[in-house]
Amino acid sequence: MKAPFVLSGLLCVLLPGVAGLRAGEIEKGRQVFALCSVCHAVTAENKTGPGLLRIIGRKAGTGPGFRYSRAMKHAKIVWDANTLDAYLADPQGTVPGNVMPFPGLPNDQQRKDLVAYLQTLK
Repeated sequence: MKAPFVLSGLLCVLLPGVAGLRAGEIEKGRQVFALCSVCHAVTAENKTGPGLLRIIGRKAGTGPGFRYSRAMKHAKIVWDANTLDAYLADPQGTVPGNVMPFPGLPNDQQRKDLVAYLQTLK
């Protein structure tokens, strides 16, 4: 009978830390996004690269008003945490022939943080 109370007490102690970690990831991701902001906006505005508002769930090469490369238009990718992570690690390897001049972000934690931030752009 004590187990439910112990478990619920443990969750009360641990959950605030988890929420804080998530917020920290998002804030770190916002900082990593500074690298991307030269070409991308967090709004629907297109710059040199497409606007990233509502990127999660969007099919690659379909953002409104942006002139995508043939490779990106034909990529069979829907952006989610996994596809964004792969693309950010190796853009040319993930979508060969895309024209984004970014070589990739090799740091796993920075990519995780950046994806956490991009997931907030709704």
